[in-house]
Formats: sequence, C-alpha cells, structure tokens
Amino acid sequence: MHTLSSSTPIDAPPEIAWEVMTDHELYARWVPRSRVELEVEGSPERNGVGAVRVFRIGPVGTYEEITAFEAPRRMAYRVLKIPLPVRNLRSELILVGREDATGCDLHWDSWFEPVVPLTGGALRRALAPAVAKMAAGIAEEAQRRARSA
Repeated sequence: MHTLSSSTPIDAPPEIAWEVMTDHELYARWVPRSRVELEVEGSPERNGVGAVRVFRIGPVGTYEEITAFEAPRRMAYRVLKIPLPVRNLRSELILVGREDATGCDLHWDSWFEPVVPLTGGALRRALAPAVAKMAAGIAEEAQRRARSA
C-alpha cells in the first residue's frame, strides 16, 4: 500500500472550507478543460455518502464514491474507476481548526496499490500535483468567501 499526504493551510473558518470542499462541481475550476458531474446523489445530502462524482477531462473519466461525510470536518471517498494503473485508491480529507481561530488546515491523505509492481513511486509523483492543485483551489475559494462574508 502506498500513501500520499498533504496539509494545506486555509485562512477561513472550517465551516466555509467545508462548503467549498464538498461542492464537487467547483473542482472543475481548478483543472483546465475538465468538468465534474454528479452521477448519483448522496443521502441525506446531495454530495454526501453514496454520491458518485465523475471527473472528466475529454472522454476520460475518474469515478469516485463518497464513503464518509461528517460536516464540517471529514469527507472520504474511494475511486471506482480511474485511467491509471492503480487499485483500491481511497482518500480522506479532514479540516482541523486552528487553536487561534484564524482558520483551519486541510489534511488530505490517500492510499493506493499499484497494479504494476515497482510503479508506486511514479504513481505517487503523478497523483501528488493533482491533489496539491485541488487543495490549493479549495483554500483559495474558501479564503475568497471568508473575505467577502
């Protein structure tokens, strides 16, 4: 099992960061020529547990199912289909409020198994920029919303 972990500071309250982090359609803003579709709605929240979202770049799609949705702190998902040679890819996003109440930190952890032996490092290097871009996008949008609130 390979892991990928990141931590991104967000100068916004966890509640605002949560709204952004769980609004799947926003994710298309941060990847050029992409779109995000909600294929199956979750329950009881639309973007909650059971939701299946599809990230598309051209004809290629990555399908993810939300497996945990604990407002306003934790969301987890598992990848059902991805155009990379990985299996059992799952991720957990946790918002941790800062003691000084100046914002929060987004901890994003992912775990996966490479299909092809000895490719875990290369796959981690391929996935890390995508996670960093999404986390940065979440932080920027949450901070923008916090400033205008």
